[in-house]
Amino acid sequence: MKKIETSALIGLGALGILFGRKMPGVQVIADEGRIVRYAAEPVVCNGEECKFSYVTPAEGKPVDLLLVAVKATVLEQAIQDMANFVGPDTVILSVLNGITSEEHIEAAYPGHTLWSVAIGMDATRTGRTLVFNQAGKIQFGERSGEMTPRVQAVAAYLDACGISNEPCSDILYKQWNKLMVNDGLNQAAAAFDLPYGGLRQSGEAQDMMRKAMQEVIKLANLEGVPLPPDNDVKFLDAMMPTFNPEGMPSMRQDVLAKRLTEVDEFAGVVRQRAKKYGLPTPANDFFYTRIREIEAGYSK
Repeated sequence: MKKIETSALIGLGALGILFGRKMPGVQVIADEGRIVRYAAEPVVCNGEECKFSYVTPAEGKPVDLLLVAVKATVLEQAIQDMANFVGPDTVILSVLNGITSEEHIEAAYPGHTLWSVAIGMDATRTGRTLVFNQAGKIQFGERSGEMTPRVQAVAAYLDACGISNEPCSDILYKQWNKLMVNDGLNQAAAAFDLPYGGLRQSGEAQDMMRKAMQEVIKLANLEGVPLPPDNDVKFLDAMMPTFNPEGMPSMRQDVLAKRLTEVDEFAGVVRQRAKKYGLPTPANDFFYTRIREIEAGYSK
């Protein structure tokens, strides 16, 4: 595997900005309408303007690394838009929430995808402005767990960019761990309209958050991924105090901006897969119904 030198990014939301701003010469894939809007309103991250180069899907040429950071709701369109950027040796890294995006990307571009997950960030985006305390890191690896030359090449590239990263031999474990977090924090914040600080307080929102996380742990175990029974407690004790109390996860940001959420990737996937095992998911059933009701109310 040769050294990674060229890169492209599709998706300029919170994660796209967080990581893309540190990737020298990265090409941001966007249609002409978006490019006009981005040029008129530059991206600002923690008070500093970010300079990006934009390129349309039709203008694309193969790159060494392609970072996919769109919302799950537009992944299929992104897969089409990035076609010209994928060459024989292109490595694709997806930082989408959930546990299914790599499967979709790999089906379209066989042999190009590393499994990955972005963790530990508390970024809040409003329009083209992003603020954060914790920049987080990218965990990634082969689905098989093998430490291949391309895993090492991606790690070297991210190190050179100053992007915190962790090559993993247990990336499926890491993905399910992040699903547990999103399933609890994201959905509780959206359903109960609370920032991180509100989720720290005892009450119905925190109870439902914890129950949803427990459902993910049980499902992961049934799927052969050994999340510990107290995985939720360990995460909440270690990480919640580090988050900005006024900050919020991405799903609440989507609800406030009246955007479609990723509830299908969280409660939707959990409910669907749990049915195979006869596993009840009352907390995820609640979140799925409530968040769908919120989305239905956008037009009212």
